[in-house]
Amino acid sequence: MKAIVTGGAGFIGSHIAERLLEEGYSVSIIDNLSTGDKNNIKDIKNKVKFIKGNSSEINKLGKADIVFHAGIYSSTPIYRKDNTLVGKAISEFIAILNYCVKNKCKLVFASSSSIYNGYPPPHNEDVIPKVKDFYTEARYPMERLADLFQQMYGLEYCGLRYFSVYGEREESKKTFANMVSQIIWKGLLDKEVMIYGDGEQRRDLVNVSDVVSANLIASKSKENGIFNVGTGVSYSFNEIIKKVGYAMGKSIKTKNIDNPLKNYVDIVQADTQKSREKLGFSARISADEGIRTALEYYKKLKKVPDIF
Repeated sequence: MKAIVTGGAGFIGSHIAERLLEEGYSVSIIDNLSTGDKNNIKDIKNKVKFIKGNSSEINKLGKADIVFHAGIYSSTPIYRKDNTLVGKAISEFIAILNYCVKNKCKLVFASSSSIYNGYPPPHNEDVIPKVKDFYTEARYPMERLADLFQQMYGLEYCGLRYFSVYGEREESKKTFANMVSQIIWKGLLDKEVMIYGDGEQRRDLVNVSDVVSANLIASKSKENGIFNVGTGVSYSFNEIIKKVGYAMGKSIKTKNIDNPLKNYVDIVQADTQKSREKLGFSARISADEGIRTALEYYKKLKKVPDIF
């Protein structure tokens, strides 16, 4: 079977592409390299077809059996920096939807737990998102459009609401990387981690390997709809910093500062029932194990990002 991974040179997309190859898929990648890096696919570059371009140029890759759409601007700060990306993300998604209908292929795409901003945990898929963030205003319309294309044209799809994804190969995202990666980088450079407020904001940490498993499971499922990809457990920033410090064998330097952001996400924690019962997906990697694995990866880099 042929699979296309948009954003396949990015943090999550490169891991998806690698796993697909292991499962015997023919893999094509399209990535504009805005936050991705061809170094992320250096070990598989001779096994995949790669073209540089936006996701909307997917037709250049020919017909596929399934599309994994990971090539979407993927963090709140990106949209705060340039809010016109909301329209661009939606427009590119419509191109992906039309491609999938035309070629009768399944679609698995990345959504976000930021949709739950303003709601108390645990967060389940039935809530109606509040108006909180430009990032959300890109992802929620994508979910609705996928549902509309399913109703109108019979599109088969799964949208996956990722919680706080961390792991190897996030260095090309730099300041847009997950806070776990940023804490590890700061620790390796022996620099201070800036903490907004008291550090009691909480995140549901899900390892990139589990996220890849969720994508593969969703691709083979007969279910259509939106599903959480998280662990069901949340940790405060203070707790995460202690976990990273424990893995490193030292205390991480910290500095508490006022939060400069409006509509900041305070707590995310997945309700995992629907994903378990409908998809058969459960995260397997604990935060401690995932942090250790990520630390070993970043310790081997010649240079970790010095983001501030």
